[in-house]
Amino acid sequence: MTTKAASEIIIGPVITERTYLLYSQGRYTFKVIATASKTEIKHALEEQYESQGIQVKRVNTVHMRGKKRRNFRRIGPVGRTTDWKKAIVTLGEGQKIEGLFGSV
Repeated sequence: MTTKAASEIIIGPVITERTYLLYSQGRYTFKVIATASKTEIKHALEEQYESQGIQVKRVNTVHMRGKKRRNFRRIGPVGRTTDWKKAIVTLGEGQKIEGLFGSV
């Protein structure tokens, strides 16, 4: 079994109004590769943010389906965006990841 680097597993943070509300509860949302398991996501985040000393308490994953898109200049077939995977990560009590939401 080959291990992947943390930068290959974690694509980036998902920043929306809902994820900002979760941020105030100590939960962070990340876009990850579709084949990543919960333990791989946990180890990748702890490795990527080891300078801040975070401990991942829980990882929840959701497969997000791509949306249908249409080219409005043509009446032809409808296209789709790609499917992706989202990971909602809960940190230990009182821990924060600095720099994700800017100066907020």
